[in-house]
Amino acid sequence: MKYFVFVSFFSLLFLAIGCSNSSSSEETKTTSGSSTEETQETNDGSKSEQNIRGAIEATFNGPDEKLKEALNGMKNTDIENEEYKKHLNHYAEHFEQHYKPYVTEKFYEASFINSPDADYFIKAAYPDGQLKTEGITIDEKDDYYTFSVKVSYTETTSDESKTIEVRGNAQTIEEEKVNSIHYINSDELYQVIKEIGSTS
Repeated sequence: MKYFVFVSFFSLLFLAIGCSNSSSSEETKTTSGSSTEETQETNDGSKSEQNIRGAIEATFNGPDEKLKEALNGMKNTDIENEEYKKHLNHYAEHFEQHYKPYVTEKFYEASFINSPDADYFIKAAYPDGQLKTEGITIDEKDDYYTFSVKVSYTETTSDESKTIEVRGNAQTIEEEKVNSIHYINSDELYQVIKEIGSTS
């Protein structure tokens, strides 16, 4: 049963992405453009570094109120219901606007549409936790980048908080967009989320 729900979720997510592309492309372009420009204006470094930073920030910040509303709607609605699909569409739009601009099309499909990699920690923090990046360091190597990011997790019901330094590496190709991200010790952050959440 869990496998069926898992497959159904990603099937509907794929459809939601398609619907979102066709029905709100201009809005997405505008929002994505401003989001990308904001990152480029506020961060030093190459275009590749800016894109890596943007992808990391989208992965380790949230969930915001709109995402919580979408997740609440999906949690409390049957997967076959039209209301569920509406909330799923809003959920997909968030990642189109805040994650997709920084990664290649192929990596977007691999890390968000076909797997839970991009939204894994946001879902883990939901419903009572909040993730926030507090500093990102990126270093360029021969043909890839290494990075470290300080991520704080706060349990909103108790204000208990802890910060973990997540390390990893990334590569960029087309238009200097991200085509690969590997988090070396992200399981440490997941354990913090579960430990603090279970005691609140």
